[in-house]
Amino acid sequence: MLEMIGFTGDEEKVYLALLRSPAGTPGELAARLGIGAGRVEAALGRLADKGLLGRAPEGAPPLRVAPPDAALNPLLIRRQAQLYRTQAEVARLIEDYRARAALHDPEEILETVTGREAVTESYRRIHQGAAKEVRALVTGPPMVVSAADNDVARSSMAAGVRHRVVYDRSLLDEPEEQLRLAEWCELGEEIRVAADIPMKLSIADDRAAFLPTVTTGLEEPSVIIVRPSGLLDALGWIFETIWVSAVPYPVREEPEQGGGTGPVAGSDVEARRLLSLMLSGCTDRAMANQLGVSVRTVQRRISRLSALMGVRTRHQLIWQATRRGWL
Repeated sequence: MLEMIGFTGDEEKVYLALLRSPAGTPGELAARLGIGAGRVEAALGRLADKGLLGRAPEGAPPLRVAPPDAALNPLLIRRQAQLYRTQAEVARLIEDYRARAALHDPEEILETVTGREAVTESYRRIHQGAAKEVRALVTGPPMVVSAADNDVARSSMAAGVRHRVVYDRSLLDEPEEQLRLAEWCELGEEIRVAADIPMKLSIADDRAAFLPTVTTGLEEPSVIIVRPSGLLDALGWIFETIWVSAVPYPVREEPEQGGGTGPVAGSDVEARRLLSLMLSGCTDRAMANQLGVSVRTVQRRISRLSALMGVRTRHQLIWQATRRGWL
């Protein structure tokens, strides 16, 4: 059982025996296990090197092991990380092979995948293969791969892969989605918000794009996988065009360089956040949910900022805030 996390057979026997009952000497433990004392001593030495032998209280048998939660969990986490790296490398090999095949066979450029399990497996394979960056456009309700997205994205970002994602502005109206975005921000995802995103899209490096098709009226989801080609380049261009014009989320808490002055230049982070949410096109209720205040408070703050800058409309407020370096 423990061989999967780096134990030899003797190490596992010795560890489990000491876990059940500490021993006084290697000879005593060898007699209990029915194996040679030399093998037991060698296993004890390796367990000590791994930090798996515990310190016995005074008067207790000296041979005892560290508790499983403290001793085995780090080994398990390390093994999981190694397994993820292996899976990612296999996924990259698969996508490299298919990308090379697409250079010689146009039919390999596009692959249609249909069915819940097949779509999820394809998503995992493609995104685990990303070595540098994942780019995505997110709009509408989650697809069938939402759970896979969570697992793969967490592991990918933990491995140092950059994630840039643009979310449709309408998603900010949902409090649950706001909490989800906050979680992804903490994990390192770079998030922007834009209005009327035309489609769901995910691009792993420049190896493959994952493009859900319209599934209205169909029981099973369907996606198109696009491999290196002019079409993949065009999808990358669409993402970058939307990314450049999208609004960063959440707004930075530090003032921009350049000495902008005003209520948000130094300490009023909430005003900066409010202006950023306005720029992204959020409704008053969505802004209130984001800021944790009432709709009336949002409207009052907007009125106060408008009066401060001598403007009458929200468009004028955004223009003035941008011109003064507040955004």
